[in-house]
Amino acid sequence: TSERLGGSNVPPFFAFHATESRAKPLLELMAAYREHITVSGAMGIAYAFGAVFMFGFSITQAIIAAILTWISGMLPDMDSQSGKPVRELFGVTSALAPVLLLQHTNQLGISGDREMLFALLLYGVVRYGGAELLGRLTVHRGMFHSIPALIIATEVTFLSYASPEIRVKLLMALGVALGFLSHLILDEMYSVQWDGVRVKLNKSAGSALKFFGKESLPNGLALGLMMFLTYASLTSAGVIPDPNRQAAPEILEITSDIKDAPAYRMVDEPQDTILR
Repeated sequence: TSERLGGSNVPPFFAFHATESRAKPLLELMAAYREHITVSGAMGIAYAFGAVFMFGFSITQAIIAAILTWISGMLPDMDSQSGKPVRELFGVTSALAPVLLLQHTNQLGISGDREMLFALLLYGVVRYGGAELLGRLTVHRGMFHSIPALIIATEVTFLSYASPEIRVKLLMALGVALGFLSHLILDEMYSVQWDGVRVKLNKSAGSALKFFGKESLPNGLALGLMMFLTYASLTSAGVIPDPNRQAAPEILEITSDIKDAPAYRMVDEPQDTILR
């Protein structure tokens, strides 16, 4: 059946939505926490299946990528001032940060008890200090809901995930990008209202899929960080040569004898060759 609304017959679902949209305030019409984690979770599962059956990644790698995709579907809401999304996001982020740190302890020269100390300190800083700092410096639907923020999250994942294979780092980074993008698209979809007669955009339309916000300082910080991480990512991937690294020569020329060097023979010489 259908009911009369605005002089035309509309299906019950749309009639209900139209009636609700007139009664509910703007914030309640935005995509809710449950919608975001449901969509990003479903995309994470699909992404994992594609990684295994289409591109030959291991099941373990695919599961990690799926979890990262699911979590990143909540990342833009880190600029929310309060509520369940912020508590859960910082709970998950504070747990992941020490794990990422422990992947790089050898490179950082940290081991033993210091390893555990730094992991615990990092957890406390992210869990309690991070939420307080973002609450003071950000506003909801600011630059956290933007394309530059999506790129920053993707590049941070690429740089921080420890793997000798570039393709594995790309798998994780693209999973984060996919989940983050699902959040932005869902927010934009919820900014479109239909009252049964015409389509109407609410005030939040365009506030998620954007490149620039209203404030110049957050814009400059976000774009500057994005450019820095882009350069670092391209350097890490070998697309841009690292000026601090020199390629090893293909032929090593010995110009003089090394004092006190041990006797040796070349690897392709016979075993009975006299050592020199």
